[in-house]
Amino acid sequence: MLKYLAKRTVLAVFIMFCSAFLTFALICIMPGEAYSRMKIAIAAGGRDKLEATYNELLKSAGLDRPWIVQFFAWIKGVIVDGSFGRPVYGAYHRDHGGDDALTLRYLFRAGGELPISLVICVTSVVIGLALAVVFGALTLLPKLRWLYGLLTAISAPTVAIPGFVLAGLLLLFLVHFVDPLHAVPGLWGVCGWQYVGEPMSWAKFLGCLARLTPVWFIVGMPVFATGLRVFRAAMKDQLGMLYVTVARGRGLPMRRVLLKHVSRNALNPLISVAADVLPTVLVNTMLVGFMFGIPTYGDLLRTAVDWQDPAPLATLMVFYSFVLVVGTLIADIGLALADPRIRYT
Repeated sequence: MLKYLAKRTVLAVFIMFCSAFLTFALICIMPGEAYSRMKIAIAAGGRDKLEATYNELLKSAGLDRPWIVQFFAWIKGVIVDGSFGRPVYGAYHRDHGGDDALTLRYLFRAGGELPISLVICVTSVVIGLALAVVFGALTLLPKLRWLYGLLTAISAPTVAIPGFVLAGLLLLFLVHFVDPLHAVPGLWGVCGWQYVGEPMSWAKFLGCLARLTPVWFIVGMPVFATGLRVFRAAMKDQLGMLYVTVARGRGLPMRRVLLKHVSRNALNPLISVAADVLPTVLVNTMLVGFMFGIPTYGDLLRTAVDWQDPAPLATLMVFYSFVLVVGTLIADIGLALADPRIRYT
């Protein structure tokens, strides 16, 4: 297992390196750069100083060098200084971090975009898969087979409908029937307007849960729908195995056979699903952040793309790749733990 983990770690580093490299290449070969949009503001101070000021800004930010030189300078900063660069837009937008360098401490600060994104992703996957296990087992009981049709009717549209459409419909419902201030993007964050500036309490914690519930529905429901279908199919395959016949022949009730034996042996496909749905989960997390005003990595990504700033873009692509690679690795380890027949070398 240690040898396997070492191989996967090297592969993860290589994947993140390639992701950052391609991001730098694509953003730098496009016409314009982070300071192009500042030319109008510079020209307002005197057209004769436009080119000199513009070139000085490019040189101070290191954007006058070839993109390959910029990339390896960024890699050097990551390895030597632990900094993922300094966003160009930070000099003009204090609400996006000011002049702070993109260090790990800054990126994963309390209440920051990346920690909130990870919380939404992890909790949505865990809740979705846990509910898939519970309801997948229950729908095979003779008296509850009707439940599968009901759950499919509720969850299947969340897979077919794009995430931003589903988020818009749910937001419209919340605005009209729950709280009109849900429509104020970027103002209240995770916990809602009632608890702005207040210390954490049970009331604030429950308020956070209430505000995250629609987010979990949008992000986690496709996970639940896919997991339910896969897990139930795996359990039905297990029902034809000899050990089920032996257990029933010894007098074990069907409920105990399903919940204790069949469900455990049907976990392998479900664990694999956890890695397959991660890209969808990350995209939906970004979308619900835009729709519900919750700060996620999508806010940083949109600003970095708008400014054509390669360092933040490469950093966010590394984060995206890291989540996918680590999620896949956790799924592989989970398979080995759930099935003793699986061994990695």
